Amino acid sequence: MSTESTLTGALSSFDAALQAGRVAQAYLVVGNIREEGMPFAEQALMRLFCQGLMKPCGECSACVQIREHRHVDVVWIEPEKKSRVVGIDRIRDLLQVVYQTSYSGGWKAVVLAGADRAGEEASNAFLKTLEEPPPRCIYFLLSDSPQAIMPTILSRCQRIVLSTEAERLPDPWQSELLGILSAPCENSLSGRMGRAKKLDALLADIKKTVEKEETIRFREEQEAMRNPDDRKTPKGDEDVLSARTEARFRGLRSMVLRTMLFWYRDLLVTGCGADATSLRHPEQAGLIADLARRIPYAEALANVRVIEDMQRQYDRNLSSEHIVAAAMSSLRG
Repeated sequence: MSTESTLTGALSSFDAALQAGRVAQAYLVVGNIREEGMPFAEQALMRLFCQGLMKPCGECSACVQIREHRHVDVVWIEPEKKSRVVGIDRIRDLLQVVYQTSYSGGWKAVVLAGADRAGEEASNAFLKTLEEPPPRCIYFLLSDSPQAIMPTILSRCQRIVLSTEAERLPDPWQSELLGILSAPCENSLSGRMGRAKKLDALLADIKKTVEKEETIRFREEQEAMRNPDDRKTPKGDEDVLSARTEARFRGLRSMVLRTMLFWYRDLLVTGCGADATSLRHPEQAGLIADLARRIPYAEALANVRVIEDMQRQYDRNLSSEHIVAAAMSSLRG
């Protein structure tokens, strides 16, 4: 299973495999779906379908169609409902397409954005096409949470990691979150609820920012795809916009939880005698050591479990406000 750390490096590796005739059947592309996964899939597909002499030319009809996600031999699948689950019906439709003859007489391709959001039934159906793939069909599975994908699917994919910062929340949110976690907090109900309010406010700011940015991006895409001879701007698919917004927000929220988990794991391992080289937040080693001295081992371990349980509660679609309040009331230190 190969690993690449940058988009340029990943594409160079793909180019080498293509020239050697050793392109993998399926690629798991790990990173931010919108900013890293999609660009990689588009560039890789252009290399397969480009009609120019220098591939990819970026200008031929095939390259343009791939960039606009409308090439007849490429199937793009994204979760389209607020449940954020890729349902079995989408996979069944996909299976009908991939086993048909390519219209262009060459490759067929599938891009599954948010592969970790496929339900169990859909995942099992998708696994069958990986086990018995049609000829000259390539799959790109895009995910920022690959741990949620079925192991049997993962085992059939070549992994490409596009971001060395996959687990870091973008600033200024990362700095603000670390400030919330490191600030002195009274072990009183009012003190813990004050921390909960700050975390709720951070999540609300992230969601508001994502909604604004995704709306602008979606409108720009719609305008770019509009027929120049059509004076009317086509009505955007609000379900797609909602799904994109929710997917990106969930990804950022997962980064929030990972940052919190690493913070409390640092407290735990420091309390057990680990040095700064083993920390995920080594820049905070002094503060972490000071806090760790005040927290008994049992409470430090319980803190880690509280954060782990937060993700499970989010997966059950419980109220975010309730999840945050319950977690902050349980954390110590």
